[in-house]
Amino acid sequence: MQSQLRKLYLHPKTVAREKQTKFVDSLRFIPLEIKEDIEISNNYNIEVTGNYILLIDYMNKRLLVYLKNGKFLKQIAYNKLGDSFYPNYQEVTNQVTFFGNNKNYSLTPKDLVKIKLDWNNPRNKKYFKKYTLNLNDPLLTIKKGVPAEKDIVQVRHFYDDYYVQSQITVSPLFADSVDYEFKVYKSNQLVKTFFPYNRINEPRFLYTQENVSFNKTDTANIHILTRPFYDTIYKMKGDSLFAAYQLVLPLENTLPPSFYNKPFKNKTERENFYRNNGWMLQQIYSFYETPRFIYFMVRYLSNFDSYIYEKQTDVTYKTRNVKADSSQYNLQLFPTFGLMRERDKFYKSQKASDLLDFFDKNKNVAVPKELEEFINSKPPANTPVIVEFKFKN
Repeated sequence: MQSQLRKLYLHPKTVAREKQTKFVDSLRFIPLEIKEDIEISNNYNIEVTGNYILLIDYMNKRLLVYLKNGKFLKQIAYNKLGDSFYPNYQEVTNQVTFFGNNKNYSLTPKDLVKIKLDWNNPRNKKYFKKYTLNLNDPLLTIKKGVPAEKDIVQVRHFYDDYYVQSQITVSPLFADSVDYEFKVYKSNQLVKTFFPYNRINEPRFLYTQENVSFNKTDTANIHILTRPFYDTIYKMKGDSLFAAYQLVLPLENTLPPSFYNKPFKNKTERENFYRNNGWMLQQIYSFYETPRFIYFMVRYLSNFDSYIYEKQTDVTYKTRNVKADSSQYNLQLFPTFGLMRERDKFYKSQKASDLLDFFDKNKNVAVPKELEEFINSKPPANTPVIVEFKFKN
């Protein structure tokens, strides 16, 4: 499948400024039930499932479960599972999984490759632990699971009965030098491969662990793919892939040709290169396209930023330079590190105090109906409120 490659021009130092109302509308508020020990945190991540809103509190290692109308259901602590365990929601099973290393063993990257090559050896199961939280279970209880090979090599659901593996690993332990950055499976059968690389000594991937990033669009079988250390954004319809966009950066933000063919001597040399070239492109993430705009996040070697590209004008805006105004209650909706999206809706947690202060200083502004009871109850300042919004069409 062919398509003309569209260029997205980005100069990280000179991106435009604009008001948030240019990009955002359809604001809706979901005030969460007030609980004394639950306050807003910069470390919350939001997951919206079929029935629930999940707030992931990384700092306190707990999962807060609400109904979609904001009613509190349960607080689930996962701190006892271990330091390496974090919740990962999987839509296809409607489960939250926790997978990590057994703390009784210390594994090196070399050990992990050996385990992957010999996974069927029963003794390798002991190095990992897995727990699951079934969101179809009304008790919402974390239960012990069985680690599988798919967990180790990070096989993820794609669509229908298709799965993909996008983990990239380089090691001299591999006998066969050829591997692929992105592999598509139907059930357990490999059906398509993309982007071959030398998994014994590929310079790009020595002394690091990388993944091809893929995310859903608003169409079920269409996905967006981005590769580590490449400026191309790909679209994939079913299992057919084509290049759709190219991010064009200044030379100072572009990796030199030597990065792709001259291997680092060791991990320390690679880390020093990242530190000394912190604004060179590493990978594009969270790419989302609407008829008017494109939202995306860029990971540089030592930095992050997110952007909005306006198609009609070919202008790129840095989200940290997008300013809220009174028509949207002075709420800053774009964080630096990406947005939680569920289809065409985006979600952000906000402190109740931000809304209380606004309406206190702007008596002439009508309070949205869904917020009236919440505002009148004078909630504690740090009580979280979920803001749902869309990009303008």
